[in-house]
Amino acid sequence: MDGDFAARTGRWWMQLMGAYVLVRPSILLWRTVAIATALPLRPMVCSGVFLSSFPLALLWSWSADAFFHSLNGFAGILPFAILSAIGVLIVTVWAQRVDDQLGHAFVRKDAEGVSHHPIENLARQPDAEALPLPEQEDSPRLLRRLAPGFRGPVVALQSEDHYVRVHGASGSELVLMRLRDAIAEMEGRPGEQVHRSWWIADGGIASVEADGRSRSVTLINGAVAPIARDSVSRLEHKGFLTGQSA
Repeated sequence: MDGDFAARTGRWWMQLMGAYVLVRPSILLWRTVAIATALPLRPMVCSGVFLSSFPLALLWSWSADAFFHSLNGFAGILPFAILSAIGVLIVTVWAQRVDDQLGHAFVRKDAEGVSHHPIENLARQPDAEALPLPEQEDSPRLLRRLAPGFRGPVVALQSEDHYVRVHGASGSELVLMRLRDAIAEMEGRPGEQVHRSWWIADGGIASVEADGRSRSVTLINGAVAPIARDSVSRLEHKGFLTGQSA
């Protein structure tokens, strides 16, 4: 609380930006680890953010004695570092949600010049009136949620928090729904759920990569999906990972 308002604001800003520089990469790292290992995403990220507060407190105890002179070193700084790390996590999650909503609110036009609001698609319930599709009449119901210009067929479905990313042959689109509901709206199209966050259609795999007991696949659109370890034997027995279903 030393100094005038402008000086205090500047010092607080520098400290919080320092927290962001350390904690933000930690969020990305633990999210990647959770997806690659099929471990629960949110507990992994929250635990990683909590752990990142320890080096943050150590760094501040070394480099910011003037700012934290009344907090009695590392032990006194640690609670403040934990709160700062949690604050960065909250702001990061909030910013990602806002970015997703703004991206979907953008008005796009397909090749025929037809205006389409993806945000209206997100709110549409499964039994609501569907948009006309550029696909054949027997296309899965999930396609009715997507923009008319979506380049099908559906290659894979990927869970991203409250959204599902629908992967096509040359692009993807986010839809506000649960993965299990998206799989149901594929209406029995051949495919397998290979991970708690991924469903892949038959013929969607371009190559399979093995690293010890771990497996991952590259899809025909270039995206990479992990394979849950407890699903490898089931998928290999069915021939799914070789592109030949049993």
